[in-house]
Amino acid sequence: VLKDNDVWTGYGNTLIYVTGGTLLGVTVTMLAGYALSRKDMWGRGFLMKIFVFTMYFGGALIPTYLVISKLQLTNTRILMILLGSVSVYNTIVVRSFMISNVPDELYEAAILDGCGHPTFFAKVVMPLSKAIVSVIALWLAVGYWNSYFSAMIYLSDPKKYPLQLYLRQILMMASSVAGS
Repeated sequence: VLKDNDVWTGYGNTLIYVTGGTLLGVTVTMLAGYALSRKDMWGRGFLMKIFVFTMYFGGALIPTYLVISKLQLTNTRILMILLGSVSVYNTIVVRSFMISNVPDELYEAAILDGCGHPTFFAKVVMPLSKAIVSVIALWLAVGYWNSYFSAMIYLSDPKKYPLQLYLRQILMMASSVAGS
């Protein structure tokens, strides 16, 4: 198996998808979690209701495929990075972490020192959030590493297949040989 060049191509693709998706996912999740944790954010309750609604009633496979094909993202590496990067569940976990671990008094003190939201997020919130960043990064990385279904549906170019799809093909060939 290790002598097969396609396996190494798949391994490289998987590393691209895991690295890019994890970085994008952690960035977006942390920013969204911070924004939703701020009590002074306008429309926070309404946005949370919309987020929770999408957790229970997500789009089905066919409408999702139609949207992705209309956006001309099928058979692209960027799609494989975008697909699993943002999760409502992860955002709610980060929001809850920030509500319970970043006191409002820190923000009030930062405002008195002339600090705005971007500086407060970068210099105060992120250093206090190392634990949740690690957890979210681990969840995202494992999710990307194990993902093969999205690639099976949206990718047609074998040069873009992740390792898991190549391993699936090897198993399918082995089972067909054993069955005959």
